[in-house]
Amino acid sequence: MNTKIKIMSLLVGGTMALGSCSDFLDEVPKGSITSENYYKTEKDAISATNAIYDFLIVGYAPGGLWDKNYGGVFYNDYWILQDLFADNSESNQNNIQYISVDNMQIDQYNEPVELLWRDFYQTIKCCNVVLDKVPSIDMDETLKKQLLAEAKFFRAMMYFDLMRMFGEVPLRIHNVEGVDESALPRSSKEDIYELVISDLQTAETDLVYKDRLGGGRPYAESASALLARVYLTYAAEYDDMDYYQRAIDKANIAIAKFPMMDNYADLFKIANRFNSEIIWGANFSAALSQGWKGAQFLVRLLPVLDGVENSQGWENATEDLYNSFEANDARRDVTLQYSYTYSDGSVEEFDKPYVFKYWDQEAEPKGNNTEAIFPAIRTAEMYLIKAEALNEIHHGANQDAVAAIQKVRGRAGLTSDNLPTDYEGFKQAILEEYRHEFVMEGHRWFDLTRMCTPEEFVKIVKAAKPDSTPQTYHVRFPIPQREIDLSQGTLTQNEGYGK
Repeated sequence: MNTKIKIMSLLVGGTMALGSCSDFLDEVPKGSITSENYYKTEKDAISATNAIYDFLIVGYAPGGLWDKNYGGVFYNDYWILQDLFADNSESNQNNIQYISVDNMQIDQYNEPVELLWRDFYQTIKCCNVVLDKVPSIDMDETLKKQLLAEAKFFRAMMYFDLMRMFGEVPLRIHNVEGVDESALPRSSKEDIYELVISDLQTAETDLVYKDRLGGGRPYAESASALLARVYLTYAAEYDDMDYYQRAIDKANIAIAKFPMMDNYADLFKIANRFNSEIIWGANFSAALSQGWKGAQFLVRLLPVLDGVENSQGWENATEDLYNSFEANDARRDVTLQYSYTYSDGSVEEFDKPYVFKYWDQEAEPKGNNTEAIFPAIRTAEMYLIKAEALNEIHHGANQDAVAAIQKVRGRAGLTSDNLPTDYEGFKQAILEEYRHEFVMEGHRWFDLTRMCTPEEFVKIVKAAKPDSTPQTYHVRFPIPQREIDLSQGTLTQNEGYGK
């Protein structure tokens, strides 16, 4: 079984083909469209920008659905790795590639990590093609700015996550082909942060073309929300109080545009795919003309159940995660289940908790090719960003910090009356809220490595998974050996790996 686990998905024709982004339409007609003669019209500019979205979901897979490369950035490994390479999840596969992530024995040859690195850079390549080619096209200027802003939004998102996962990485701001593509050394974090922030500031200003807002495309406030995440991460790394305040300011902008839903379970209903709390989500709809494909949430996370198609249960939650919820936390039973009750009243029990929150049983009783979106940025995170930043600024929780965390806890049926307000106690409370709110949403490893020391990270993971072997250097992922080899040694390995 290939490590990019496949599902049978309804493949819909659209404006995007799969290939390197500079020649992604070269099959229509064969050989007649090249990077030199293609980017001439407004339609060309739109098609080039739309290709970015395909790489977020489907990726580069010339062999089709069963190509091991099938699946873009948010298809599965992105959100699987963040919980599996931490204390939230365990692998049930016989695949050493995922077992090694679960056991914290990952190395530079790990294929899921290698493919995710490739997906990030393939998407960046698409963004750079748009940014290189579209400015010279004679077209509506507002639409042109919109398309360029979309490209900058996603380029910033990709580089930010690359930096969070791998540290210093090659910074490619223009499209390049051939050997030169792999020859760049690692750039400093300062240079990467500068590009990410600049791109998102442009997106805040220029994402205004109404016909291309929503439904999987970002709003200006989506850029503000991502900036809040970026500023928070920068502030934590460099202990910069000014950037904590910037994070609060950007979070407030996003909150004003995207109010939280009243019921946690409703977030994951198919009828609410783009609800008011989804600041930006990856659109896994197989019904849209842009060529989106069904998501893998149910294939990966649901246990094998009678009447449910292709539920494999390749990952389960840890008992430590389940037990960490307060007993009256409404999110626990929405998110995790130890049993399933069939329509005839019979009950199937499991020996471990499984993640059920993405399954809308009424809309999709047979599971499999779900229309659920990946909620990449949600309003609840903005409130927790505020709480975290205020705790850092005041070295303890003030009234506004408690109000921010209570906005999230209150929806779960919890109060904050007895939460500690000292710095360390409130910080731990925030970390727990992130954990319970965002199971399998691509958060946990990022939150642990931002808010904990490497030694604390090791202790937390070891407590949840006693048989694992976490190391302090696991606060970074390994640079894929394939990339080091392609660079002929220009790229260097992260500390602790490659021994």
